[in-house]
Amino acid sequence: MRLLLNEQINPMVAAELRKKGYDVVTANDLGTRGASDPEQFATAAAEQRALVTYNIADFQVLFMDSAHKGLSHRGIIFISEKTISQRSVGPLVHALQRLLNDFPTDDALLNQAIYLTKR
Repeated sequence: MRLLLNEQINPMVAAELRKKGYDVVTANDLGTRGASDPEQFATAAAEQRALVTYNIADFQVLFMDSAHKGLSHRGIIFISEKTISQRSVGPLVHALQRLLNDFPTDDALLNQAIYLTKR
């Protein structure tokens, strides 16, 4: 699975995952930092990447809207600050690495949304 980390996620998360051989980019890498949520979601879909975000409220709406319109995307991975803090890179890297190992194919989350937790 290929990931796009939304802009509120520390870019060090992407750097650490790339060191481990995963295909992970940030909004900044794609030049979409500051773009609207619909634009970020559309970019992830166009790039065939699952979108990783802490912005659950806004992206849940976009997820439901895409389902109603029959639009295809590679998935949304929601993270709650209550579960995995944005301040600590290590726990998020570990949780995403586990997810990437469990779901290695590009279409593993096709048109789905999941909530990431740490074990």
